[in-house]
Amino acid sequence: MIHRRTDYLPPAFIVEQVMLDVHVAAQTRVTARLSMRRAPDVAASPGLRLDARALTVQSVALDDQVLDPREWSLSETELCISRVPDTFTLTTVTLLAPEANTALEGFYQSGPMFCTQCEAHGFSRITPYLDRPDVLSKFTVRLQADARRFPVLLANGNCIDKGPLGDGQHFAVWEDPFAKPCYLFAMVAGDLARVADSYRAADGRDIALEFYVDHGNEDRVDHAMASLKDAMRWDEERFGLVYDLDVYMVVAARAFNMGAMENKGLNIFNAAYVLATPETATDESYHAISAVIAHEYFHNYTGNRVTCRDWFQLSLKEGLTVFRDQRFSEDHLGGAVQRIEQVRMLRAAQFPEDAGPTAHPVRPDAYQEVNNFYTATIYEKGAEIVRMLHTVIGPDAFAKGLRRYLAEQDGKAATIEDFVDALSAAASTDLTPFLAWYAQAGTPQLRLTRAWDATTRKLLLRFTQHTPPTPGQPDKQALPIPIRLRLRTQRGQVVPLPPHADALGDELILMRGEALTLELDADDPLLPSVLLGFSAPVKLLADYSLAELQGIAAFESDPFVRWDTLQTLHARAHAGLMDGDRSALHALLAALQRVAAEPVDMPMLTAHLLSLPGIAWLWDQYREVHPQRFLDAYAQLGRAIAEALCGPLSVWAPNAPITADHAGERALSNVALGYLARLGSDSVQRMADERVVGPNMSLSIGALRALTHHSDAAVPAAAMQRFAARWHEDALVMDRWFALAAGGPQVDAAALAALIDHPQFDWRNPNRVRAVLGSFASGALQGFHTEAGYRAYADGIAKLDTLNPQTAARLLKPLLGFKRLAEPWAATQRQVVTELRARVQSTDARELLDAALT
Repeated sequence: MIHRRTDYLPPAFIVEQVMLDVHVAAQTRVTARLSMRRAPDVAASPGLRLDARALTVQSVALDDQVLDPREWSLSETELCISRVPDTFTLTTVTLLAPEANTALEGFYQSGPMFCTQCEAHGFSRITPYLDRPDVLSKFTVRLQADARRFPVLLANGNCIDKGPLGDGQHFAVWEDPFAKPCYLFAMVAGDLARVADSYRAADGRDIALEFYVDHGNEDRVDHAMASLKDAMRWDEERFGLVYDLDVYMVVAARAFNMGAMENKGLNIFNAAYVLATPETATDESYHAISAVIAHEYFHNYTGNRVTCRDWFQLSLKEGLTVFRDQRFSEDHLGGAVQRIEQVRMLRAAQFPEDAGPTAHPVRPDAYQEVNNFYTATIYEKGAEIVRMLHTVIGPDAFAKGLRRYLAEQDGKAATIEDFVDALSAAASTDLTPFLAWYAQAGTPQLRLTRAWDATTRKLLLRFTQHTPPTPGQPDKQALPIPIRLRLRTQRGQVVPLPPHADALGDELILMRGEALTLELDADDPLLPSVLLGFSAPVKLLADYSLAELQGIAAFESDPFVRWDTLQTLHARAHAGLMDGDRSALHALLAALQRVAAEPVDMPMLTAHLLSLPGIAWLWDQYREVHPQRFLDAYAQLGRAIAEALCGPLSVWAPNAPITADHAGERALSNVALGYLARLGSDSVQRMADERVVGPNMSLSIGALRALTHHSDAAVPAAAMQRFAARWHEDALVMDRWFALAAGGPQVDAAALAALIDHPQFDWRNPNRVRAVLGSFASGALQGFHTEAGYRAYADGIAKLDTLNPQTAARLLKPLLGFKRLAEPWAATQRQVVTELRARVQSTDARELLDAALT
């Protein structure tokens, strides 16, 4: 079934109160009492239709009168009652089997607990309901369970009653004072350890902070707890938003389809984004935990107190909240480095999505399965649109506009227009042209051309934009693009921009149409640095020479532009190596040598400036990719850099302190070690071997990655064995081991099969499946891009589709890029995809496969 945004109708019924009585057991019984009434001014049939996905319904009652089975019917997707009054109480009893729920939607088992995942449509796998985000209700939940097996009973809101019962049972009653859509409902029953703290809010209240984790993991919560407090303080100081309940709870689940879920007052997290110590988690994990903790906390207002009217507005909560967590990370972890990492993620995941068969607008017009729109486009590109609005109106007006939006829409289900209108009103400017960014798929290409007249001493800078066609959108309109721009002389001196009608500041111009021209007096040609801080999510196509790129890399003070210029040099060098031309490589090496010769004031930034570009971004630079030539040139590029920078790399590689505040030094050391390992030095191998089982996980993982470049495959294999011997009982660390084992450059289809047969591989654990299948497709490109590799991967997807369709669909995309592969890879992958389409059963997978094959 295709859902279209233009078909939206308000709900025919209002659910004023939800009362759930849940008896938790292997066969869980859910009794739901819904206080309902017809919505005014909404045409509706005499009957009632409720979403009910794969439910076993025992009984249905209206106003406590049990209905005859002939008065209601149940399908795989709906509960239908032939006739209901205008105001009534509906009572249903359903039976659930959480231990058999491998899809991890609704109520399911994760390790020692049963927990929920209700976004987007999981609640209707628990009880019949109007499962849509614009139905907001107040919930009271009574949980009852065996006190020994399930000593912890949690739900949204505040606990108002609890105690023992007979026969070893106990109960807890939770009441949420805020109306919410059912996708924000959560409940947990399990045997978990509690780690408690408190936070003094800006209004003087003490908020109880509680983390629930597997027993034995209590000492791995400190960083997550500190991050939560930082996020609460930041939201108070930046936007005046104070937490609104008495308790904030986080539960760490072993098996979870996503990163985390912002259920009101009871966040359920993938354990990977909660648990950390320096011995078991990398610096990247620490940063990710801070960001995800902040993201879910910030949802309390931008997502919970104000939710989205329908799932087409998903970026209203997700894009906005990603922007908020990005700004939090920039403030706490360093703006320059964080911005580079944000753009790396956007370009690696979202730009290819925008150029592929599943390209879709940030606000889609139609979908079959909403789970397929939890994408980089909705999240990361959505955040970039919010950032552009922030750039155009400034931080003060943005904060004022956000507060206005939250006040106007509090307790409501809103649209993207509501958000943009509130910002427009706060800034006294019309921001509605930016709505086109939400409606149009594809990445705009911003082209810069220059003309300098030596006689008149005039310089013309001309920007033009073009967005390539995407599926269903062959014709594109011009978009407003904020361009941060800086001009320099050939000696690096900054030259002010000329006055312009569309100038919003000294270095900011808003491009409003298909073209923008700047004219200024210039004694020299001048060198423009464009998109300072990555002011818009576009691809810049500029007519820079290699010498000019070297000049920008040398003189530009904006860290993003400097890094981006080096990325461009990397891309030209890589393309040149594939064509037998080394001129761009020489220019790149000279620029990198200059970086390496500078004082290392910010080691994390230096690490980024010197790193090889990500394969996903580099792959996206080509209209057609010959995998073998691509990978050969990438290996040549890495070795050439290692040879050119051997001196400084040899100084940085040993410099790797393990204390918490030296993440930058560790990052730079790992970059250096990774390059030097390509040269086959015995001393480098010894250094890496020592770190593999050392006291710091960042250095251990960096060493294992470096050893994958060793010419003798036995060397990394032995290191991997030693690592696994130490950490085989730690699931999260072993996820890293599986990812490295599946993503190594020498891994083939047979090695993938061996990992799937490993006794610690578990099809029911999304983290483990992503570590193996996802890493094989993204890292082991030599093995993936073979017929055996494609078929082994497709077999994995088909198996997973029978168990967990949502995770299977999210892992499909590496198989969908055959239109950009050279032959014979294109035909081979297409054939495998065609065969896979006949094997999968879920709407999740079929929708994506059909898009690729159309």
